[in-house]
Amino acid sequence: MADAPKRPAARGGLRTLTADVLDGFELNDIKCRSCSGYGNCGYKSNHLNPAGGIASVCMLRRHQMRCDRDGIPFDPDDIS
Repeated sequence: MADAPKRPAARGGLRTLTADVLDGFELNDIKCRSCSGYGNCGYKSNHLNPAGGIASVCMLRRHQMRCDRDGIPFDPDDIS
């Protein structure tokens, strides 16, 4: 019997969700809500969740919440 074909390895892999990524926020507050309906806005970042599964983080929402918290003006061009 022939062996089943192997799935190709993921390119680049995923980073693990850490406290640095959360930046003091709860995952539920900064998770991707697929604003475009497809999640292809360019601000979605996927991470391996240590609790299991994949966590999709909206980097735009995280940056906006960080600006509100730190009292600095919000500029989408400053997203890191």
